[in-house]
Amino acid sequence: MKIVKKIINILTTIIIAVGGLFLILYIAGIVPYVVLSGSMEPKIKTGSVCFINKHAKFESVKENDVIAFKMNDGTLVTHRAVKVDASGIVTKGDNNKEEDSNIVNKANFVGKNLFWIPKAGYVIKAFQTTVGRIIAIALIVILLVAGFLFGDDKKKEKNIKTT
Repeated sequence: MKIVKKIINILTTIIIAVGGLFLILYIAGIVPYVVLSGSMEPKIKTGSVCFINKHAKFESVKENDVIAFKMNDGTLVTHRAVKVDASGIVTKGDNNKEEDSNIVNKANFVGKNLFWIPKAGYVIKAFQTTVGRIIAIALIVILLVAGFLFGDDKKKEKNIKTT
């Protein structure tokens, strides 16, 4: 019983902490994006989650900064700034041989990459599927039910003694 309670407490704490962290980051303008291609490998691998500061100023971008921008078709790309001048920002994926054909300007600039977490994107992508959502909901329900069933014995004992 004590082991089950500890597991429930640990899992609940982790879920609340991660959820709270993502909420705080989102409020601060830091948004996670999953890396879907290997264009930035070996530095940023496919399946990583990049955290982009959407409050970063376009004018503050320097060469070698990793930035996020939107392509003409709306696709979000995270590449390195290789040249910054009056015409805009020229970018290139670290694993690509040629520079990107689109010049990044203020209109399609999204933000600067602050940090990334390798492989975390695979977990996020899994929860974006129907099966993943069902599993997530089932885990939350199981935690709630288990927390109720295996609640604090001290409170139960106090209730029994006072009645």
